[in-house]
Amino acid sequence: MEVGSRRQTSRILLGALPLQFAFGLVYSWGAVAPFIQHDLHWSGLLISAVFSATPFGYGTGILIGGRLADRLPPRRLCWAGLGLMTLGLLAALSVPSGPAFVFLYSMLGLGFGGGLGLAGSIAAGRHAMPGRDGASGGLVTGAYAVAAPIQVPVISLLAGSLGWLAALRSIGAVMIVIAAATLSLMPSIPAPRTAAADEPRRPSAATLLRRPPLFTAILLEVTSTPLGAYAFVHAAGYARNLLLAAALATTAITAVAVGNAIGRVAGGALSDRVGVDRVLLAMLLLDGGAALTLYLHPGGVAFVAAALIAGVGFGAPAGVVSRLAQDAAPDAPNAAFGLIFAGFAAGAGGGSLIGAAIGGPAAWLVMGLLAVAGLVVIWARLGLRSEVAVLG
Repeated sequence: MEVGSRRQTSRILLGALPLQFAFGLVYSWGAVAPFIQHDLHWSGLLISAVFSATPFGYGTGILIGGRLADRLPPRRLCWAGLGLMTLGLLAALSVPSGPAFVFLYSMLGLGFGGGLGLAGSIAAGRHAMPGRDGASGGLVTGAYAVAAPIQVPVISLLAGSLGWLAALRSIGAVMIVIAAATLSLMPSIPAPRTAAADEPRRPSAATLLRRPPLFTAILLEVTSTPLGAYAFVHAAGYARNLLLAAALATTAITAVAVGNAIGRVAGGALSDRVGVDRVLLAMLLLDGGAALTLYLHPGGVAFVAAALIAGVGFGAPAGVVSRLAQDAAPDAPNAAFGLIFAGFAAGAGGGSLIGAAIGGPAAWLVMGLLAVAGLVVIWARLGLRSEVAVLG
């Protein structure tokens, strides 16, 4: 690669990755939730709704953003996402109130804004690293995830000394400033080429959903993410209910966060080398084992290990979305990315709410059963691939 090309790649990634790191603020919710429950007496369902609303808003944002990314320059979508994050946080953190906070902070700012920003960042990463969709997607989504092990300890410390509201305001402002500064350095990237009159038009969302590789990819995302999403919100509380040491509760949630970041980067890179199905097959098997371990009331070491695996199993499905999209729809990879990532968001949001509604050890068992359902989807995908090979 020429020096000029390497420099442009670096500038593109410098603009895209800190933006995703800023949106990773969503993972800090678990750190401030106990302080909010103490100060404002919000119910456990409302606390879970704040976390779950983000994936639902994210899913909507990435659906719309994915279609727009096949038409607009990536940097424009990145700025739109950052603008919505700024607006949502500013409004929500001015005078926090339950339902409005769910909508403004979670669904609009970190959710819908995050979806648009992710669509732009993925398109930019694909431009910067052509032919390496898994690796570029893993880096972009990994930057989002790595925010947790860095931001959560800082916010926990600030919330204990300054209060949760001041902590969120301070970190939110710093993240927005950093993202804006680095995004301003991203070079101009042209919009995807418009098809000529004699070329087929890009497929619609309905057309894409009729492709077996795409709708099975969505099902894989829906079934593989609930365990990790539930662990992010409730692993620490479950550890306390098991009367494990207080330090283990913090260690467990940190393990989920670290595993999430590792899973995204490693999963994306491995999907370019060994294929997506092999990566997700391994993750689903590990998810099932982790869920069973947590259900059986493990000791400290086993608990932390299972939490780490749950994090890896949550991160890998996000890291491979770009590769899944390219494989399923090379003629509309950004739109396909939006559809598949919406499946990830639905699994994450639904998993947290379903687990909270069930509660107790049984919730972990249900999360594990969803991973088993994902294994059935893998089997169906392999069967479809065999049929295609025979027909070919």
